[in-house]
Order: sequence, then C-alpha cells, then structure tokens
Amino acid sequence: MSDLLHEHAVGGERHRDLPLFIALFLVIVVVSVVALGTSFVWAKQYDGRIAPNVWIGSLPVGGLDPETAKRHLQERADTLLTQGIVVVLEGESRSLPLAASTGTDIVEDATLDLDAVVSEAMSLSQGDNDLARTLLFIRLLAQPKHLRIPVDLNNARIESTVRTLFPNREQLPHDATFRFTRNASGWGIQIEPDASGHTFHFERFFVFLKDRLTVLSKDPIPLLVTAESPTVSLQDASKSTGLALATLEQAPYTFTYTSELLRQTGSWKLSAQAISEMLTPQAGGRLGIDSQAFNAFLDPIAASIEVEARDAKFQVENGRVVEFEGSKEGIAIDREPTREAFLAAITGDETSVVLHTKITTPEHSTSEVNDLGITEVLGVGVSNFRGSPRNRIRNIRNGVKLLNGTLISPGTMFSLLKALGPFTAENGYLPELVIKGDKIEPEIGGGLCQIGTTTFRATMLSGLPIAERSNHSLVVSYYNDKNGNPGTDATIYEPAPDFKFINDTGNAILFEAEMLEESQELHFTFWGTSDGRKGSYSAPVVLRWLPTGEPKMVETLDLPPGEQQCQSAHVGADASFTYTIEKPDGEKEERVFLSHYRPLPKTCLVGVEALSTLVIENPPPITDGSSPAIPLE
Repeated sequence: MSDLLHEHAVGGERHRDLPLFIALFLVIVVVSVVALGTSFVWAKQYDGRIAPNVWIGSLPVGGLDPETAKRHLQERADTLLTQGIVVVLEGESRSLPLAASTGTDIVEDATLDLDAVVSEAMSLSQGDNDLARTLLFIRLLAQPKHLRIPVDLNNARIESTVRTLFPNREQLPHDATFRFTRNASGWGIQIEPDASGHTFHFERFFVFLKDRLTVLSKDPIPLLVTAESPTVSLQDASKSTGLALATLEQAPYTFTYTSELLRQTGSWKLSAQAISEMLTPQAGGRLGIDSQAFNAFLDPIAASIEVEARDAKFQVENGRVVEFEGSKEGIAIDREPTREAFLAAITGDETSVVLHTKITTPEHSTSEVNDLGITEVLGVGVSNFRGSPRNRIRNIRNGVKLLNGTLISPGTMFSLLKALGPFTAENGYLPELVIKGDKIEPEIGGGLCQIGTTTFRATMLSGLPIAERSNHSLVVSYYNDKNGNPGTDATIYEPAPDFKFINDTGNAILFEAEMLEESQELHFTFWGTSDGRKGSYSAPVVLRWLPTGEPKMVETLDLPPGEQQCQSAHVGADASFTYTIEKPDGEKEERVFLSHYRPLPKTCLVGVEALSTLVIENPPPITDGSSPAIPLE
C-alpha cells in the first residue's frame, strides 16, 4: 500500500513539473529563434563584403568591400615591391629590389595576384542558404581564416640581382680539367685537380621569399650557403688522358659540307691548338667537347653558309594584297649532331667530320597570297611617341619594321614578344641606361612598350579576344589615351609580361605597322575579313590619383663619390575602362580592364666609396619557410 502511495505522489510531482519543462523549452526555442534571427540580420550586413575575421596576409579584411580590400593590399604591395626586402648573408645585410626602373616603367620580379586572393576572400561570404552562411560566419568568429596571396617570381632575374648584392661570396666547384703543353717532342698533359665549392642555396631562399610576399611581410630573409661537389674528379680525368693526347696527335680534323639546295661545298680545318681548348674530361673517364669553345669554331662557318628562313610579307595597295618580301627557306648548322659526330670521329680514329645542317622553313610562304581572305580594315590602333629620346625612337622604328607585313594565321595566338624578338643588337635594337636597385646598366629594347600599347588598341578596335595583357607599372605620358588619362596601355618585357591575342576571325590577319615621323605617331592596322563584329573601348577613367611620397636616396658604387643620378617621380593611379565586342547578332560582350600604376618617389643614386651595411637587431630565424601571418608596421 505504501508503495502505491509513493508512486502516486511521484507521478503527481511529475505532472506538476511538466508545465515548467514545457515553459522552459518554449523559452529556449524563443531565445534560439530570436538569436538566430538576430544572427541572420547580422550576417545580412556582410552582403557585398568580405566575411568577418578574414585576413589576407597580415591585413584584416573582414567587413571590407572587394575594392577597398584590394586598395589596402595594393598600397602595402607597392611599398614592399618598390622599397625591396632585406636579405641577410652571414651577418651582412642588403636590400633586394624586387622591381627595376627602366625610365618609362618598372619591371617587377615578383607578381602578386591580388584579384585572385580578394575573390577567394569574397567566396567565403557565399553560402547555399542564409542559415549555412550565418553558421559559417559564427565559426569564423571563433577561428579566423588566414589567406595567402598567390605569388609568381622571376627566379632568374632575382638570382642575378642577389649575386650583384653579394659579389664574390660564392665559390663555384671546380671540375678536374686538362692543361696541355707542347714542346719539340710533342704534346703533354697535366691535370688540374677538382675542388669543392659553396654556392647560395637559392631553393631555400625562394621558399623564404615567397613566404614573406604571400603575407606582405617585410621581415628579412636569410641567404644560406651550401657546399657543392665537383662532377668530374681527378680519377675521372686520368682515365681519358690517353685518348686526349691521341686526338691532338691526329689533328687537324677536317669538317666537310655539301649543300644540294645551294649547290655549295666547303671544308674547314680544326687545328690541334684549337682542339686543346675544347677537350674536357667527363665523369666516368669519358672525353668531352666544351660546347662554348666548339660553337666558337662553328660561328664563322655559320656566317658563311647559314641562310635565315624568311616569311613572306604583304601589304595592301589599292585594296589589293600584294607581296613586298618573298618567302625563303633557310639553312642552319645542326650544332649538337655535328659535335656528336666530332666525338665519334675522335673515338673511332677518324679525322674527317661531316658538318650536319638542317633546312628551316618559313611560317608563311609566298603561295599563300591567293588564299589570305584579306579584304578590309578590321581596326586601327594609334599612339604618340612625341618627346622620346633618340635610342627609344630607333628601337620603335626597328620594332615597326619587324612587325609590318606580318601574317597571323586563323585560329592562332599571336605573341608580341615572339614577333619582336630576339631583343639583341644583331636584331636591330639599341640599349638604354636603366636603374636596377643600386646599379646603372644598359638594357636593350627600350621603347617597345609603345608598340605593345598600340597593338593593344588595334586589337580592341578589331574586336579580337585578348589572351594576355599587363598595364605598365608607372603612369607615362607616352601611353595616355586621347582624353589624356592612363589605362589603355600594354607593357611587354622579355620573358614576361607579354601581350597576346587570338585570331578567331576564320581568316588570316595582316599586321600593317606604320611609323609617322612627322606627327610622331604609330598607326597599326589589322586587315582581314570581317564577320560583322565591332570592337570599341570607353575612354579610360582615373578612379584615384596616388601621391609620389618622399624622395629616396640609394647608395651605389657605379658613380663617383658624391655624384648623383636621379629618376623622376611618377604619380600613381588606379584607372578603368570597358572593352566591348558587339557580335553580328547584336549581342555584346564586355570586359572591364582595371589598371594600377604604382606611385614612384624621386629616386637618386648617390655615389659612395663603400655601401653601408644595414643593421638588423633581430636576425630572422632559419625555419622551413612556412610562418604565420606577421603584422606589418
């Protein structure tokens, strides 16, 4: 009986607690709904902006719109690239410039893809629905998201610059080599022994450098030195001395050449003295031929027998395409097979070597003239080069000569660098003095960005798809558009950046390049067969001008102590314009080009007797190159 009364009492208590549980549950539901609703409202405030607690490198970008975030990143990137980053080698510090001033532009050795990282940051603000987006934002509050900037480095140029900052600090390994002597009794041979060396550890260095740039950190970078071993030992060289001496005793060697195409024959002697400067020991006891010395022997032969292949070039006269330079096959020495034939002759006890040659063919032949499909003007690009110095004008004239009459086949991508290269004195280019860090060096090909800009405009007015275009880093009057604003320019610099477009017209395009000396203008005309499309671009608009900043003084050993050489200041800018292709059916395809021009302070090189050493109070730790985002000053 007592048990029944107890159960009844407990059951009564449960019934009395039930309303309390229900009320508590309803309160929790109401609070959750209100909180979630408040969270929805809070998350809604990030429409069009980057999600909360997101960092790009060392910059907090949460809550910023994409344009503002990119502008802040660009300001820090400009400072880092133009001022450089400190490199420390065994306690000695130097500032590594990541950009070189070429007078009319800055050539950058590091490219930071700010558009990509800002887009990645904006993608965090997206969600399948409001609930998922809100929950993501709440998670970000608890755990911030750090993004790194994609970076592309020009390793070859940076390596060259680093070596100039720390000259004579590398000791390359030395392979065992031959040293030949000759007296009345014949040839003798001595072996210079191999020696180990030490070189800069560039693989680690580039890990460090990229790591700093991905977070826009100015922290110094350690430059490490690593031991290097030779590849050819004294023992290797000893094994091939007998064959080397026998080769010299059998000299001279005769190189013969017969060309049925040109009905030409020839023979050239290679003396024992010349061979003694070519023979090198190889790993495993083999005998080798130094390529540089062997090519020096072939160079005068090449000058007498080689003929460069030449494309046919055309122009339009009275509405008709006519040829002004016919195509021609070429012939060239096939150097590597010739070197291999010489090695085979040495080991096979022969003294006669056949000079290997190859026929080179032009890309466009004269026979194509009747099938070009060139009937009308597609578009004309114009730019003004008034005020250019003499060598710049001569380089522009040379580039115009190389481009004029060029045929661009249907379906192909046209590369301006390829069409203008090689950038050598032999190809008609002249040097200009440029500032690279604390050096003044001659550089060949100044002024070709004028050609890049004019080609860019002709491409747009022809309605052609643009595959690759980079604006200049500086605002330069040569490249301003008709309204006086920057924005419609294109820079080129070997090996990058390039300017490329695609010929998708279905017919060949004739590139007609004209240099009007009187008006100091370039006129580039694209001829072809129109499919009815129309290309146009809006006048560029400057979104903001950027001040130059304080003048900068850089020490150099290239000038006498106290002497100065200065680079003018350039105001920076952000500019924009829209490229429009109107298809024959009336459909419009628009592409917005945004151009950022870095502000550049007046920079003066000042001659000194010795470069100052930067003092680093806290040298950078040597790590694996992966560090967290580091706040900037």
